[in-house]
Amino acid sequence: MRIRSKKQNKVIPVSADTAAPVRDEQFCDELLEFAVSLANKLQACGAETYRVEDTITRVLAAYGVSRCDAFVIPGCIMASMESDSGRILTKIRRQRGCDTMLDGIEKYSGLCRRICAEKPDLGEARRLLRETENSVCSYGPLIYYLAAFLIGAGFGIFFGGTVLEALSAGVCGLVTGASLKFMGRLNANPFFKSFVCSFLLAFFANLFAAVGFGRNADITTIGAIMILVPGFLFTNSLRDVIYGDTMSGVNRLVQVLIIAVALVIGTSGAVALSRHIFPGLIGGLDPISHSLPIQCLAGMIGTLGFGLMFNMHGRGIPLALLGSVVSWCVCSVSMRLGLSEPVSYLIAAACSSFYAEVMARIRKFPATSYLLCALVPLIPGAGIYYTTDFLRRGMLQAAYNKGLATAAIAGAVAVGVLLVSTVFRMWGVWKKSRKKTGK
Repeated sequence: MRIRSKKQNKVIPVSADTAAPVRDEQFCDELLEFAVSLANKLQACGAETYRVEDTITRVLAAYGVSRCDAFVIPGCIMASMESDSGRILTKIRRQRGCDTMLDGIEKYSGLCRRICAEKPDLGEARRLLRETENSVCSYGPLIYYLAAFLIGAGFGIFFGGTVLEALSAGVCGLVTGASLKFMGRLNANPFFKSFVCSFLLAFFANLFAAVGFGRNADITTIGAIMILVPGFLFTNSLRDVIYGDTMSGVNRLVQVLIIAVALVIGTSGAVALSRHIFPGLIGGLDPISHSLPIQCLAGMIGTLGFGLMFNMHGRGIPLALLGSVVSWCVCSVSMRLGLSEPVSYLIAAACSSFYAEVMARIRKFPATSYLLCALVPLIPGAGIYYTTDFLRRGMLQAAYNKGLATAAIAGAVAVGVLLVSTVFRMWGVWKKSRKKTGK
C-alpha cells in the first residue's frame, strides 16, 4: 500500500497494517488528468483502442486506485475514478485528428511501463511525459516523399507490374503524398482528401500509360492507391468489433465506408476523363505473375515505405521488414497448397501476429510496429481497387462478388491477428495471477 506525502506530494509505501492510502481529491484529480493526458498522446499516435484504455487503468492502478473506468472511441477518451471520499471524478478528452506515429506509440508505451514500475510523484511524471513528447521523432519531407515513392513502386511490382509501371506508380505515389500534405495543411476532411488524391493519382496513371510509360494503368493505380486504401482501418475495425469494442469498431467502419466512396468517385472520374482525352488507351490488361522471391522483395520495399511514412525508427526496422516477408511467404505457400484465399490470409495473419508478439517481448516494444509492417502485404488493395472499378463500369454483380471476397480476406486477417493476440494477453494475465498467488 502507498500514501501521499503532504509535504512532497509523493506516493510513499506503507505497510498494510499501519495505515490506509490517503489521497485527497486534488491529488486524485491530478492523477486522473495525467493518466488521460498520457492516453491522449497514445491515441494521437494511432494506438489501438484497448491500448489506450489499458494505459488509463494501469496508471491509476499503479497508484492504488481500484475503482476506475475508461471508455475510448476514435477521437474521444472518457475516464472516471472514485476518490477516497467517494466522489466520482471524470475527465473527457477530444482528439480532433491523429496520425500513425509508431515511434510515439513505442515511447509513450515505454513511459507507461516506467510509470507503473517506478510510481514517481506526479510532478516528476508530468516532466517525464514532456520529455517523451519532445523525444518523439518525425521524419522530414525528403523521407516522407521517399516513402510515398517506395510504396507505389514496391506495390507496382508486387501486384504484377513491369519496371516501367512500378516507376510510374512511384511517381503517382509522390503525387499522392504531395496532395495529402497539401490537403492536411488546409484541414480538408477525409472524404475530400481521399477524393482529390485518388483522382490525381488515377489520372496520372492513365496519362503515363497513354504516353507509353508503362502500359497497365490499373497496376500503376493499384500500386499508388495503397497509400490511400483504408486497409489498416478496416482490419482494426473488425478487430474492435470481434474483441468487443463495438462502438469503436462501428466508428472505424463508417470511416472506411466514407473513404471507400471517395476512392470510387475519385478513380472513376479520373478514368472516365482520361479515357475521353486519350481514346486509344487500353485497359483491363492482365498483371504479370512474378516469382515468390520477387514478390517478397517488392512487398518489403513497399513495407519500408509504410514504415518510414508511419515514422518508425531504430534498429527494429529490419525486423519489421522481415515480418512482411514471413507473412507473404506463409500466405503464398498456403494458397499454392490448395487452401482458399481467406484461410490462407488467416494463417498468414496469425503467423504475423505471433511474430510481432515474440519480437515485442524480445525487444520490449509494443507489438504494433511489427504487426503493422507484417500485415502490409496482406492488405487487399487490389481487391478494393477492382471492386471500385467494377462499380465504375456498372458491373454490379462482379463488384458484389469482388467486394465480398475482399471483405472476407480483411475479416480473416482480423480474426487471425485477434486469435494470437488474445492468447498472448491471456497468457500475460495468467502469469500475473501466478505472481500474486506465489504459485
